[in-house]
Amino acid sequence: MKRLYIEGSANTANGNLRMAFAKLLSKELKGNMPRIVMGDSKNHTIESFFTESIDSKEERFLLVDSDEPKPNKQHICDKYNQKFKAKQNIDSSINNTFLMIQEAEAWLLSQPEVLVKAGIDMSKFNCQNVESIKDPSDKLSDLYKKSGKTYNKVRDFANIFPKLDTAKLKQTCPEFCALIDALNK
Repeated sequence: MKRLYIEGSANTANGNLRMAFAKLLSKELKGNMPRIVMGDSKNHTIESFFTESIDSKEERFLLVDSDEPKPNKQHICDKYNQKFKAKQNIDSSINNTFLMIQEAEAWLLSQPEVLVKAGIDMSKFNCQNVESIKDPSDKLSDLYKKSGKTYNKVRDFANIFPKLDTAKLKQTCPEFCALIDALNK
């Protein structure tokens, strides 16, 4: 059994992030879907990944924001392991840890055509590498504001995220591609 711990929000009052991730991932993982566990913050997600009881046949994966443009993934994994050393004998490694660089909103910005269909004016948005955008959620919020809307991190993300083209996402966001490859093994 595979279990994927994802940074976000388990609260469904404004939208269901778990369902949004499930819909997107199912495009690539038909018949091989992991159980998705949403954390309420980065720290909560990482702590849950390390401390929740584990079944002997379970494979665990972690998906969190990198919060930086060019993360040193091994350093990040080492830091998580040091913080939660000996909790469940689970290691965070480059094989089971995946990063949304810098935030999941970069994945939305990687496909402006999807945002245009949601009524967002993307005419002045021009970025070849969305993973280089500092604070993608702020950039997306600005684009919403310029389109006469207010961006809600959960509601709007949950509505738009499942509409992304996963083939394109694998090309523009290497960590997404690596996540899919790992979950398909």
